[in-house]
Order: sequence, then C-alpha cells, then structure tokens
Amino acid sequence: MPTTNDIIAAIAEHLGLNPEDVDRHALLSEELNLGPIELNDLLQHLSRKFGIAFDPADMSDLKKVDDLVVLVEDNLLD
Repeated sequence: MPTTNDIIAAIAEHLGLNPEDVDRHALLSEELNLGPIELNDLLQHLSRKFGIAFDPADMSDLKKVDDLVVLVEDNLLD
C-alpha cells in the first residue's frame, strides 16, 4: 500500500516539483496555483497512479495538499 510519502511524491511528480518542496499545509489554489482544470488533471493522475476513483462530492472540500493526501489514503482503504 502506498505511503503518505508516495502520495506526496506523485503530487510533486505531476506538478514538476521535488517532493521535499511540497508542503502538506500548502493551499492548492493560492500557493500551488491549481485552478479547477489543473486540480482535475492532478486527480486524474493520482487516480491512474494508485488505481482508485474519486467521488466528485469529495473534491469540493479540497483546500490543502493534506486534504488531497487524506482523500487518496481514504480511497486506498475502500
């Protein structure tokens, strides 16, 4: 099962960043400049990478990197 570090590494990979540069408390829109389309692309990347599917209702609560990590971890448990 992927670890938190694996999830952060996948986020960093998609964004073209080093995993060490991804702060779990960073705001997705303000600090990482992810608009709705970029966030959707990131979610698709994570979905393919980890073999999971996201419920669209869960996506409206995503504000920080940590919210995204928790969403992936929760979907891995299902």
